[in-house]
Amino acid sequence: MSKSDVYLQRAADISVEEGDSAFTALLREKGDEIRRDVFLTLAPERTASGRLQVGYTIIYPGCTTRGHEHADREEVYCFTKGCGVMVVDSEEYGVTAGDTLYLKPGPFHTTRNTTDFPFEFFWMTIKVD
Repeated sequence: MSKSDVYLQRAADISVEEGDSAFTALLREKGDEIRRDVFLTLAPERTASGRLQVGYTIIYPGCTTRGHEHADREEVYCFTKGCGVMVVDSEEYGVTAGDTLYLKPGPFHTTRNTTDFPFEFFWMTIKVD
């Protein structure tokens, strides 16, 4: 088999034909771009230490999380599907499925989906003394 027999289309390079996706076309007002579903899969009160929390987030095409900071928690993101940008303070990091990002307590952070496909990840926080 030669390379000319194979065509690989990377999902990150695909966009909706004729402009924005149907979902992003629904976004009308400033602030509408904050569209995500967050599922708490393990609450602190269900753990022995009461300090661990785990969740799963889906960010919709062209959307973002609200962003937050926590001075008392470390956080780990494990990206499982899609790609996007993780913003930590003013620094931007391109992330994709398979990447892991660790945050020390403190900095403001938010995640953006820069594609026409859902962007999904697990996150874990643990309270530090």
